[in-house]
Amino acid sequence: MDFVTEYDQRTVKAFASLKLTPREGEVLFWISQGKSNHDISVILGAKTGTICKHVGHILSKLNVENRTSAAVVALETCRSVTPRSESKSARAWAGVAGVIATQLGEFWSGVCEICDALPDLIA
Repeated sequence: MDFVTEYDQRTVKAFASLKLTPREGEVLFWISQGKSNHDISVILGAKTGTICKHVGHILSKLNVENRTSAAVVALETCRSVTPRSESKSARAWAGVAGVIATQLGEFWSGVCEICDALPDLIA
């Protein structure tokens, strides 16, 4: 299981500048690390539905349309408030890669559903 390091705690606090609650900051942090709502619910010990509500509030407050855009805002915010000597660029890119992988997985799942439905549509 993942744990939040001291560096990560500072990152979550940095999200206060985005007018997020502390819990929304935690959720945004885990989104930026490529975690799904279910994963975040396990990490934070909350119900998945509650995490979904937090994600909705985060997207609204950041004025973005999806998790990927929220992750970009999170990573940019971290980059702007973290001193260069403490920058964890490799970790940030790992978070971006995780978000991209999650989005591609969701896209591929949708493509598979369409392919499975084609024989019924043709018949």
